[in-house]
Amino acid sequence: MTAASFPTTPAAAADACQASSPAAAVVATMRRLGAAGAPVSADQVREWGDTLLQELYSQPPVRWEYRNKNDMGPGCWVTATPEHVYHARIRGWVVRALWETPRVAQPERDHAFRAGVCTRCGDPEDWSGPDCIPPAKPVEPRATLPFDPRWLLQPLRWLRDAGPGALNRYDREHRAKQAAFLIEQLEAQYPECQKP
Repeated sequence: MTAASFPTTPAAAADACQASSPAAAVVATMRRLGAAGAPVSADQVREWGDTLLQELYSQPPVRWEYRNKNDMGPGCWVTATPEHVYHARIRGWVVRALWETPRVAQPERDHAFRAGVCTRCGDPEDWSGPDCIPPAKPVEPRATLPFDPRWLLQPLRWLRDAGPGALNRYDREHRAKQAAFLIEQLEAQYPECQKP
């Protein structure tokens, strides 16, 4: 299907769905007749039921999976063979059937694990999802605002109140980040102050 052949209106999209899926056509007809309040014959209801049963419940599963009944952790489902399904009750396994086709792998979203942790998104190997989605870099909220001189008050108070005792690493890093941001903002104000 090319981009030129995609439906352009909602009605055309609904028609395309009904043409490709008998179940969608049945549901659309049922909704239309229900909204109109029209009576429906028993033969019509039987035909709808047969169509829905055939389309929704007669397809074979795409894949079978099993796990130990006490195992609830991530990644506990394993592809099952017919023997696993046959012996599931005796051996204490839980079996499930997957009806939808598995997703298509996207190489650009694969995880890059090193020492059990993804180097891109930081998710551990056991808890990561199928796609690697790196978190957005945090944006300094003050950078989008005009410079406010009141931002200098707290760092200046820190300098005034700093005692002779050593600060812990977290406080030093936090104060260094704040000071670097304020210095950067002040340097950006120099050209503004030199304007006539």
